[in-house]
Amino acid sequence: MMKFVINRKSEGGYQFFLKDSADRPVLWSPRFETKTECKDGIAVLRRQVTGHIEFDKWQTESGRYVFHLRSKEGHLLAMSSPFGSKGECVRHIYEVQQKVPVAGEEDLSF
Repeated sequence: MMKFVINRKSEGGYQFFLKDSADRPVLWSPRFETKTECKDGIAVLRRQVTGHIEFDKWQTESGRYVFHLRSKEGHLLAMSSPFGSKGECVRHIYEVQQKVPVAGEEDLSF
């Protein structure tokens, strides 16, 4: 089961991570000024991941594969961890589409 984890950044602001069942980060968000904005970011991702969402994927200079999720308006919603192969990257995109709507949520920002 995947889960969103909300953290408070030491330099200020909030960020969420989407972690897989082995507690490895699959996605992370841009930084938000407030916890409410961070939670809203999770809600937008949940709503849009099953509809029209853009997955930009590419190979990095180091040969790893990553993807970004963009809203239908073109806003960056989340960035992926790097993956060792294109197939692994595509599998994680599929998994994100299937599991984000029902992913749990944990707030560690206290």
